[in-house]
Order: sequence, then structure tokens, then C-alpha cells
Amino acid sequence: MTGQDLMAGMHGRNIAFLDSAFQLREVSAGFAKQFDCRAADLVGTDFTCLFGPDHEMVLLGLCLSLQRTGDGVFREHLVVRRGRVRQVLGVVVRAVQGGFVASAHPSARPHAGFTLSAANARILERVAEGRTADQIAADLDIGEQSARNRIAAVLAQFGETSQSSALSKAYAWGVLDPSVWPPRVVAARSCPSPSVWTKAG
Repeated sequence: MTGQDLMAGMHGRNIAFLDSAFQLREVSAGFAKQFDCRAADLVGTDFTCLFGPDHEMVLLGLCLSLQRTGDGVFREHLVVRRGRVRQVLGVVVRAVQGGFVASAHPSARPHAGFTLSAANARILERVAEGRTADQIAADLDIGEQSARNRIAAVLAQFGETSQSSALSKAYAWGVLDPSVWPPRVVAARSCPSPSVWTKAG
């Protein structure tokens, strides 16, 4: 899958496609909004310069490392200045065929002790993919009512009853990886199992 394929499947998300020289080639409106710009204004910009001179060399080093291996992903929390306001963005960059896909989202933190079990991670991924309760039930070989109950339990973990609100929080908190499709829960570094996400506030 190429970066352009990922961009086509992720419209509306805060992502951008970078070429092999780390120049922004395609930019979603959501990505541009994080920098108070229009998408067209960012096309041609050097990605490593977006976050100012404090982060430029770090980003360049990380991007070069991905370029050398041709595979992989890195995640950083970087400061963006909007006039006098400073905002921390969670930035994810993934190597893809033909370049890189980057995402930038406001960095937010879940409540202290937030955890997501492997079973709930599977539910969340399927909800994010747009599957219905009966499709999730069939995928996981469980009853439809059981699937509905488990979906409600996952939404409650995010303090929401609406799927769209819970998914927004899951992306903002860094629980779901915004740079991949189909949606996948990000494994916490401190967690022994890659399918269990946990983060303390």
C-alpha cells in the first residue's frame, strides 16, 4: 500500500503524505488545522521545519532513520506555537512505499490508570472500522447482545455513550493509531502484551 492509498482511505483525518525528501505533498484539512493553515499553504513545506528549530534536528534524525530502514514508525510529542499560545501535538510518522504518512493531533491524556484489555481493544478497533454490532458479533464469535454490551462497556471507558465521541477521544489520547488502516490500538511501551493498551495519567 502506498502513501497515496493511505491518504485516500483516511480523508477527514489529521494526516499528510511526505515524499522521500520529507516535503509535504498531500495534506488533509485536519492536519493543516493543527498549524492554523490551509492545506494548500502547507504543500511543499519541509515537515521537519513545522515544529520550529527546537525540534527540527530531532525530527530530521527520526525521519532519516525511517528512510534508512524503509519501514517502521515513530511517535513524538512536540510543541507548536500559535502566536503566543503553545500547544503540544502528538505526532506519528510511518514509513510507506514512496514516502511517509504523518499525523498530528492535539496531545491529550486519559484519566489516571486508564487501561484497555485485549478483548476491549478488539472491540474498539472494529467500532473504529465502522462495523455494526452484528458484524462484530460474527467477527468475534459472540452473541449480538453480548457484542452490544461490550461496545457499551468500551464507550463507557472513554466516558462516552456516543461511538463518534469515544473514537475522537481514542485518537486524541493516542489509543488508536491515526496513521494506519484498518484501525489498530497502539501498544503501550510499558505493556508486556502488544494487544493491551495501558496508560497512567
